Amino acid sequence: MASGSIIAGYLVPGLPHLAFSEKLGGWKELAKAYSDAGARAKKAKPDVFVVYSSQWISVLGHSFQTKPTLQGSHVDENWYEFGELPYSIKIASTLGEKMAEKAKSKQLATKLVNFEGFPIDTGTIVSQRFFNPDGAVPVGVVSCNVYANYADSQKLGEATAEAVRESGLNAIAIACTGMSGRYFTKDIKPSEDRISDAKDDEWNRRILDLAGSGKNKQVIESSSDFAAQTMADMGFKAFSWLMGVLGDPDRKANVLGYGPIWGTGDAVVEYAA
Repeated sequence: MASGSIIAGYLVPGLPHLAFSEKLGGWKELAKAYSDAGARAKKAKPDVFVVYSSQWISVLGHSFQTKPTLQGSHVDENWYEFGELPYSIKIASTLGEKMAEKAKSKQLATKLVNFEGFPIDTGTIVSQRFFNPDGAVPVGVVSCNVYANYADSQKLGEATAEAVRESGLNAIAIACTGMSGRYFTKDIKPSEDRISDAKDDEWNRRILDLAGSGKNKQVIESSSDFAAQTMADMGFKAFSWLMGVLGDPDRKANVLGYGPIWGTGDAVVEYAA
């Protein structure tokens, strides 16, 4: 049987601000870190990207995209004033089916998505603008089940890795999510942006320090408190998924960038091979 591998894993923001960084004149350091991560990933020459986006929210279990091509133009439902985000994404349909099969074998509810006009989320589009701008590399896309706990999210990541290995593909995993989630509730200039709460900043940095030291188990153990204290994006479950994919809880992270997006905390983090 063919044996694939997970080349590397990344934790990246999914908000549209970074895609419009040049136009809006802000968030340049985070956008540069994102671009650097994309360049590193491209250099590794993956066969496929696998994306878990906290913005593709599912209710009835875990969804997997299998429509061969997603193409169109997207306007973020919250940040529509920024403009359109055109996209053209080649979906790794067979891998999507295999991921669903493996997830189901772990007693996780699954659903395949394959129909015209499905509303692709901003996070998936933004991640591909930085990692896969020409759309040449196929993508497997996994949803964030709103009711899944950290253990199930990690199981989903393990199922993802098993499917990749059995498919004989070399993959890069992308967990698209934010950290602290306390937005400014008023208009601000991009140049005025900062983490909206000092305690949120402390928490974000604590989590990143743990990850940078290879203490990923402690990050998972702290995720519930982290989410409660900072309104972390979807409970920070994307991190548990990423750890399930990587299967190496002691691997040290390389924090390429950290900063605010409209008051929230966001980071670009690399887990290299």
